[in-house]
Amino acid sequence: MRSSQEFRKGLVVVAAVALVTGACSNMPSWSDVKLPTMSTFIPTNANAFNQASVNTAKSATAADYIDAQGACAAASAASSEGEQETSARGVSLDMTECQVVQALGAPEATDIATNARGERAVALTYLRGERAGLYRFVRGRLVSVERAPGATEPERPARQPAKKQAKKPEPS
Repeated sequence: MRSSQEFRKGLVVVAAVALVTGACSNMPSWSDVKLPTMSTFIPTNANAFNQASVNTAKSATAADYIDAQGACAAASAASSEGEQETSARGVSLDMTECQVVQALGAPEATDIATNARGERAVALTYLRGERAGLYRFVRGRLVSVERAPGATEPERPARQPAKKQAKKPEPS
């Protein structure tokens, strides 16, 4: 009985050695190993961090643009009722013109022009609501949000005065 246990242990050891030897045969040589350099951690171009954070993989198309009245051309063609429903979602940089209009509703003022580079530049002005401001777009994407001139501050709830706690009498 002792010899069969020793035989099994021997088989396990032989199998383990075979596996380790086989795994080592596919290991790369030291010439294939590359250590990181300083340029891996610190970019050579100062704008590299900025460019990586903005998602411009998909450029805006004509369907993402608004018209002179501040309505989405694609949405107004699809909607025969005339009034668009606004969704209760936030606004972030790199959103298209139509996405912002769908989130905030129709703007009070719309300015469509071209910038010095010949690119489409749009400014939407919202004077009322929680997100009143001046929303600027370049090539159909939101690039900045500013407080609108003359925009009213949203009402903030009044502060409640702190309640004074009555002092407990000290035991005598």
